[in-house]
Amino acid sequence: MKEKLVKMDVYPHAYHTDRYSEIILVNDKIALPIYVSFSQGESIMNGLAGKRFHRPLTHDLFIQVVNLLGGAIKKVVIDDLVEGIFLAKLYIEFSRNGKIEEMVVDARPSDCIALAVREGCDIFVSEKVLEEAGRSREEMGIENL
Repeated sequence: MKEKLVKMDVYPHAYHTDRYSEIILVNDKIALPIYVSFSQGESIMNGLAGKRFHRPLTHDLFIQVVNLLGGAIKKVVIDDLVEGIFLAKLYIEFSRNGKIEEMVVDARPSDCIALAVREGCDIFVSEKVLEEAGRSREEMGIENL
């Protein structure tokens, strides 16, 4: 049986310390805090804000390469939580010989989120992960978007 996925958005504010950032995925009912490195948190927030730099940073470069090879990032899915570590998949579509092919790549959730906010693709989280690690928006102190 296929796991049900829930569409989430990136809350537009990150909480930073010297060592890590807390990124929060939200929908109208639930929030999912994810702790990432400070630099990954900055990359996610820069992508969300549409901030561009003189030279492409790693996530921008990755998207450029995928696009130049005829691909596009279609969605990201945070699909598991193992010993407190989130696992994710990056779904990339390529057009080959007139057919659309999908590739699924194992990736860190922080990279998936950073790519999704730049590409404008959907972010999904499995219900299993939300049941295990999700919190109410009220508990997280999150306002309406």
